[in-house]
Amino acid sequence: MGSGLLLSASRLAGAALLLVCGAYSGQNAVKSYLREADPKAAYSADPSDGLAAVNAFASELKTNPQFIISSQDAGAARASLVNRPLNASLLSFYGLRAASIGQSGLANALMASADTVSRRDALSQLWMIEQKSGADDVKGAVSHYNALLSVHPAMQATFLPVLVSAVAYPEVRAAIRPYLTPATRWSAPFLDMASQRVEVDQYRDLVAPIASRLSGDEYAVSNARIIYRMLQSGVAGDAWKLFSLVALNVDVGAFRAFAPGGVNLDPKWQPLSWTLGQSDDISASVSGDGTIDVTVAPTARGLIASRNVAVISSSTYVLGHRSIYEPGSPPASLRWSVYCAAQNGPQLIVDRFVPATANSKLVQLSVEVPENCNLVRVELSALGSEGQLSSPLKITELTLTKTN
Repeated sequence: MGSGLLLSASRLAGAALLLVCGAYSGQNAVKSYLREADPKAAYSADPSDGLAAVNAFASELKTNPQFIISSQDAGAARASLVNRPLNASLLSFYGLRAASIGQSGLANALMASADTVSRRDALSQLWMIEQKSGADDVKGAVSHYNALLSVHPAMQATFLPVLVSAVAYPEVRAAIRPYLTPATRWSAPFLDMASQRVEVDQYRDLVAPIASRLSGDEYAVSNARIIYRMLQSGVAGDAWKLFSLVALNVDVGAFRAFAPGGVNLDPKWQPLSWTLGQSDDISASVSGDGTIDVTVAPTARGLIASRNVAVISSSTYVLGHRSIYEPGSPPASLRWSVYCAAQNGPQLIVDRFVPATANSKLVQLSVEVPENCNLVRVELSALGSEGQLSSPLKITELTLTKTN
């Protein structure tokens, strides 16, 4: 495995948690048929009751991760296996006992048997992950991760970061790719984390061959986030190609149009789509022709609308609009702010107030995009009048046009 990251990461994450996770497995695997309310008491009363033994072991492991199954405990597990041989939890606990006394061959055999009986047992799945990783069997290791995370979603917080970190390796990406489907319970949280942590080119390689499978709403956040990061990185062509694959039935040209309307108002695509102010003091809505209808309360301060837009670095753009106030209403002051949405944080490019005297006039502002800036955030905010009345107005003819 390019190699060993999956192994070392699983050990780092799993070594301290291995026994606790085993407890989790034991408690849940026997819950359906274990009738004793107090497993320790049940086990003490009848040490030959292997089912009570398993639950007692799990209880001990939960409170004491250093707990080692004694030879007497192992005997109880062995006795229960005679009567109930197809019990994955008993097999894995007995395997843990074998490992604790240095019988690695027996431990491996018991854990493999537990895996064959049922992939729902967490302890044996953790063991098999270690075994497959140690043998550089990437597909095998990922297969056991799938079993573990599908049956025990509570473990995703611990083990999804292991898989995400391993995405740096092409062979791991290839092994994970078949599981990136809505039928896989952990695929959406995995991609949500990966879209934040994985290098853009690695994520793109991971999802590009199967992007059409990722068009469901459960993937919307990760899709929008990675496309945003791709635009930041200057790979706009690849970003919009990916968008076309995951945004089925969406007109990419209409979405990319600067003026607000239709698909580029869909909140599931934020931060790529328009965000409109919606507060007690400032409210904004869009009509069919792309006009923003705004109401600003007296002395209010806040956002009217904002959007992130892909641009070409070291270029000049013109930001244009026309503001029209209702006759007789007090005018509010408008403010345009444009930031370079850089990976190391926003950098202010334009900060301009539009005076109320510009009512009905076409306002055009020059935007000088700096070098290595591929994405800008455009914000329009308002400052309400000092009077008693609200300021209703319309923002029309919104444009952002490259001039050189």
